[in-house]
Amino acid sequence: MMIPRSAARSLSLFKRPKVSHHIATKAHLIEEGTLKHYNPELYYPVHTNELFHQRYRTCVKLGYGGYSTVWLCVDETDNSYKALKVGTRRVTKSMTKEVQVLEYLASRNSAHDGRSWLREACDTFQIDVPDGSHTCLVYEPLGISLLERIDFQPGKRLEMPLVKVATYCLLLGIDYLHSSGVIHTDIKLDNIQEALPEEDVEVLTRLVEAERKQPGPQKAVANGTTIHTSRSLDYESGVVYPILTDLGMAVFGSAEYTHTIQAIPYRAPEVILRMKWNESVDIWNLGVVVWELLCGEHLFGTDNELDALASMIQYLGPPPAEFLKRSDTYLQYFDEQGNWKGTPLQPTSLKDRLKGGGDIDMFVDFVQAMLSWAPEKRLSAAALLKHPWLQ
Repeated sequence: MMIPRSAARSLSLFKRPKVSHHIATKAHLIEEGTLKHYNPELYYPVHTNELFHQRYRTCVKLGYGGYSTVWLCVDETDNSYKALKVGTRRVTKSMTKEVQVLEYLASRNSAHDGRSWLREACDTFQIDVPDGSHTCLVYEPLGISLLERIDFQPGKRLEMPLVKVATYCLLLGIDYLHSSGVIHTDIKLDNIQEALPEEDVEVLTRLVEAERKQPGPQKAVANGTTIHTSRSLDYESGVVYPILTDLGMAVFGSAEYTHTIQAIPYRAPEVILRMKWNESVDIWNLGVVVWELLCGEHLFGTDNELDALASMIQYLGPPPAEFLKRSDTYLQYFDEQGNWKGTPLQPTSLKDRLKGGGDIDMFVDFVQAMLSWAPEKRLSAAALLKHPWLQ
């Protein structure tokens, strides 16, 4: 993805540290053929040098999933690189939803600065086959996910100046979504990818040349389908410019929802307690993500909802009684007076957990502004952009 100059200027308030780490993503030796429910009849048999939609010529496979493969292509209308996601014949709800949300956002043609920090589709189309069709999405190419990024860092964390830049960008993206009436509902490190600056476009050319000179291993499977091996990006990266991706679980914000969302380490308390929820679940998500980026560890429990809720009480204090009374299921975890039924907990403040002063204290204040038990007390993305920690 090419970073717009206007977006780059909006970040000029930060002092960008000149940090450069060599990054090489893990080789993808395991492809879709080893997935538990893999069915070659459902995957479209993509090959290199294949022309899609009369303009996108495939160069190299970038990745795969349970319901799609992703390919680096050349858009022959302007000779630019694009990422092509080819869905399986069995269309999933998440892919249908992603197309719906992306088309809605495109129709708004917003001038919001946060639009630069959300992966939007350049094009969508379908490939018709005798037994159905394959939905295809075209994106700007992106780098590795932040989950992969921190794996390469000492302590599996980023330095505070880098976290500030990343947080600022993510808040712009979230504010854009919320002002457009969209709730992401699944903000986590593996759904955030790095943008590729303009000067790093040759990274993609090197990838294409490597595949051309020495094609990766291929495996023939049933029905004449060939599984290609994905290639990994290898590039120098300093400042992290994050792009929010994967709108497959997104909802429109004009209604209240009660269905379960979010991975357990990122799940907001109102979701755990089966209350109605709104766009503030994204703010909770971001608070957990920012902590993880800076501290290199999950903030709350990861095993199950009980574990997550217990750690929230330990680090945030007990939930207000009026908040609990909104839940029809709170007695599963608390008594009538709002006392925790589980194993006694040792209260620990976030400041004590970090041990620091100055900017650390301001960072904790920033995180706590996103992690209030009551959703209505969490600051909005627009308000968080003005927080002193980001200034």
